Amino acid sequence: MKGRSLAILAALAGLGLAVLIAADQLLAGRIDAERQAADERALLDLLPPGSYDNHPLAQPIPLPESGLLGSPAPTQAWLATREGVPVAVLLPATAKGYEGPIRLLLAIRPDGRLLATKVLGHRETPGIGDRIEPARSAWLRIFTDASLASHPEAEWRVKADKGEFDEIVGATITSRAVVSATQHALQFFDGHRLLLLGEKTP
Repeated sequence: MKGRSLAILAALAGLGLAVLIAADQLLAGRIDAERQAADERALLDLLPPGSYDNHPLAQPIPLPESGLLGSPAPTQAWLATREGVPVAVLLPATAKGYEGPIRLLLAIRPDGRLLATKVLGHRETPGIGDRIEPARSAWLRIFTDASLASHPEAEWRVKADKGEFDEIVGATITSRAVVSATQHALQFFDGHRLLLLGEKTP
C-alpha cells in the first residue's frame, strides 16, 4: 500500500512539474513578445502610424565603426519600409553632453531629411539640460525637415556660435552637442546610403 501511495505521489509530482514547465515556456514566449513590443514602441514611435508595414527591429543593420555616430561600441540601425520601398532609417547617435553621453535616435527620410529625433538617455542637469527631453520642451523639433542640403555646414551651429539653430537657454553646451551629433549622423547617413537603403552614394 505504501509503495502504491509513493507511486501516486511521484506521478502527481511529475505531472505538476510538467505543468510548471509548460506554463514557464508559455509565459516566457509571452514575456519575450511583450518585451519586443515595448522595444518597438520605444524605437518606432518616431515613425507616423501606418507609414511602414515591415518589422524594422527584426532585421537590424550592423553599422561600421565611425566617429560620426559618437559611439565606440558596435551599433546598428533599422530600416522602415512600406511595400518594400524605404520610408525611413532609424539611426542612433551619441552626443558629448555637459554631464556625459546623450544617446539620440534619428528617423531620417530616404532623401536625407530628418523626420524626427528623440533622446534615448542622458545625464544632463535637471531643470536645465534635461529640456532636450520632449516631455520637458519641444526643442528637438527644430531639427524636423533639416538636412545637409537645406543647411550648409556653417549653419550647423547654435545661434550663440553664429549658426542656424536656437539653443536651450542656460544649456548651450548641451544644445551645441546635440546639434553637432545630428549633423554628424546626417553625414554618416549620406555616406552610407548603400548600406542603409540599398542605394549608391550620389
